[in-house]
Amino acid sequence: MHYESYDEYDISYLPGLKQRVVRDARAASKQRQPRDSEPSEWLASQIEGEDDLPISYGAGASEERLLRDALTIFYRDTIITEVVSRVKGGKEANVYCCRAHPKTGMDLIAAKVYRPRIHRTLRNDAIYKEGRLMLDDEGKGITRNERTKRAIAKKTDFGKETITFSWIEHENATMQKLHAAGADVPRPIAHEGNAILMAYYGDINQPASTLNSVDIDPREAAPMFDRLMWHVELMLAHNCVHGDLSPYNVLYWEGKAVVIDFPQAVVALKNPHARRLLQRDIDRLAQFFARYGIEKDTAALGDSLWKQFMNGEL
Repeated sequence: MHYESYDEYDISYLPGLKQRVVRDARAASKQRQPRDSEPSEWLASQIEGEDDLPISYGAGASEERLLRDALTIFYRDTIITEVVSRVKGGKEANVYCCRAHPKTGMDLIAAKVYRPRIHRTLRNDAIYKEGRLMLDDEGKGITRNERTKRAIAKKTDFGKETITFSWIEHENATMQKLHAAGADVPRPIAHEGNAILMAYYGDINQPASTLNSVDIDPREAAPMFDRLMWHVELMLAHNCVHGDLSPYNVLYWEGKAVVIDFPQAVVALKNPHARRLLQRDIDRLAQFFARYGIEKDTAALGDSLWKQFMNGEL
């Protein structure tokens, strides 16, 4: 797994997020402020440590700062109670195991925390963005006015923040839509800034593995492949292609395959690369299951699915 140095993180790169975290902290603090205390001193003590999100594993100082900036709002909203471990590292984001607050009715929650400069790590991102509405940090469509266009083109802080939040909001919106449709994806729980909370697969000492790293029972192979192809079909029926589907983006836990990672998902009817990306998703899945004797004509599968989609038959 890839872990970028946390010393390179700079939360000031996302001014909108930082301002919201401080604003929310101040609002919450004002509600709890004792009458006989000095407001400024009491507020400072709350923001600077007394109400900090507990992080119970050996994170470095930069990583702790990033996590607290991203996740404190969920701690104060009594959704999570502490960060237990880092379970997955990636170029765009890391995933953490958090203890859930009792009121959620859950034991553990996964927190996906995006790196502030994720646009630097995205390769060929233009093929995914075509035909896709750019979203702001509240999930609303951004009017591509001249100011925004110039900011993105000149790579100003505002332009970079706009791009970063749009990728994160797109993943959250896609997960919401697919989960509501019954897809095998983690249930989204909450979202703010550069963090998404979702259902956790695994236990506190053993997070779910990705499919590429496990040897499944050969008897599971055929029904699991069929289920994943059903998932591909369901996504397409909802005008969506994963775009990076492979055994690396499928979790395996207790005999179930769960599809993850949707920032690059494309709008099938509007993206000119959708048909090619769909075929690539199918090919990658079939390549993995071929080791279990599952032989499929992937070209025929792709052609059939795309034809049904374009004819409105899904």
